[in-house]
Amino acid sequence: MRIIYSLPASLQETKENLEKIKEQGFDAIQINPIQPLKEEDKSVWWKVFQPISFQIGNIYGTKEELIELCRIGESIGLRVYEDAIINHLGADNNNPFLPHEKVDPTLRNNPAYWKEKVPVTNWKNRQDVIHHCINLPGLNVYNKDVENMIVNFLNELIDCGVTGFRFDAAKSIGLPSEGYDFWPSLIYRLKKYGLYLYGEVIFEENPEIIDEYAKYMHVLGNYDGSNRQEMVKYIETHDTYLSEDSLGYSKNWSTDKIIDDYCNLVKYYENTLFYVRPNDNTWLDGRIKKTHELIRVRK
Repeated sequence: MRIIYSLPASLQETKENLEKIKEQGFDAIQINPIQPLKEEDKSVWWKVFQPISFQIGNIYGTKEELIELCRIGESIGLRVYEDAIINHLGADNNNPFLPHEKVDPTLRNNPAYWKEKVPVTNWKNRQDVIHHCINLPGLNVYNKDVENMIVNFLNELIDCGVTGFRFDAAKSIGLPSEGYDFWPSLIYRLKKYGLYLYGEVIFEENPEIIDEYAKYMHVLGNYDGSNRQEMVKYIETHDTYLSEDSLGYSKNWSTDKIIDDYCNLVKYYENTLFYVRPNDNTWLDGRIKKTHELIRVRK
């Protein structure tokens, strides 16, 4: 699966590029989070990762525009995947562990719906990772009411025509071996089979943890588990390009390096992600199209 994504981009902008994306040999497009946002501001990329509810529609597009995008994508054989933010919601401006005042009051006002209000301090300690917060108010997804809201939201997106999901911060949600059935329960309750699911599990080095996530979804991360076909790999992402801290390690890479590295990557991994830099048409380079064509011929 060759997936392309751009952040930020409106659904209208994405729709206008669907034919070109298909011609370049991509199989699917990952769209922006579509949930209502704490701040409807396109100028700061990370604001799209601070939603306030499990509804559809924000500054990047409406539910009706999403339905139209999926309809056109289906007509040309291009799948549409949604970047689903289910681990956390938008933060209070003064305390990152409290939900913002705009957060759906059904969620905001129930203490049982939130993780303990402390940050993760040891990313190698799974109990710390799955119970504490990533400097945003973490949802207690192990609560069945919260799970129900998430399931209803994802099924509404499926009704719109979405055929896959990227689960942001999937690494922060526990696994059955850790005492939590959230992932198998969620996936069982989705109303459509054949969905393409991939979870963000970046910087996880433990192959046993990676392999357990891979039982329920493809794993988007830096390290491989025992089955390469279950991995989703990338050269860069919005984090590595746009982040101002050490995570933003690819911002000075040339476009030629990105193209060459991506073309080598897709030869070895069945599932790859290509990030479109803002105001950049690197994704239209003929080398990418040619590489995709060669891979399809080999299959």
